[in-house]
Amino acid sequence: MSGFRFSSSMLFVLTALAACGGDPVSQQRPDAAALAQSDASRGVLNANDQHGSRQIAILDDCDADDLAWAATGGCVLRGGAVPEAEFGAFLVSPLAAAVVGHPGWRNEPSYLRVTAGRSVQVRNQGGRAHTFTPVAAFGGGFVPPLNFGLTAAPECVPPTGTPQIVPPGGRLELENLAPGNHRFQCCLHPWMRALVKVE
Repeated sequence: MSGFRFSSSMLFVLTALAACGGDPVSQQRPDAAALAQSDASRGVLNANDQHGSRQIAILDDCDADDLAWAATGGCVLRGGAVPEAEFGAFLVSPLAAAVVGHPGWRNEPSYLRVTAGRSVQVRNQGGRAHTFTPVAAFGGGFVPPLNFGLTAAPECVPPTGTPQIVPPGGRLELENLAPGNHRFQCCLHPWMRALVKVE
């Protein structure tokens, strides 16, 4: 009986492997060299970049049906799933000495490598206002309740800094970035960070 089970199991595995081997989708994977060449021609150096482009999306997942968002600027995101109470519950953790923040509020990708002379497009695809502010060092922003445990980045707080608000659907274009590391953060939600490496 156990020999029959083993044979049946092996037959199933072999059938599944054979079926996948004939799958036209799995056979159409471009090789790494072709991907790297394609990305290099577009100014992107890392073929494993999540977007494969020179774009960064500012994201959140606020629930526009939750009226509690109205007190802090509202939410215009269709299909968002995070009510304001959940957002607040993720701000801190008993295991951290500083603000943690909701993972739905992020820059995607948070790390991008581009060749010198190439511009980077930044677009707010979320339902709330954000900033995408260049900073010398990551720190807090200008909303005290969201800065728990952080010192505000000077670029985020007037009179030293005047961060530009990017409304939902708004865009920025980063041009003429010098070679090196360029840090950006949201001055409203300071855990939303990005690093653009120009080479």
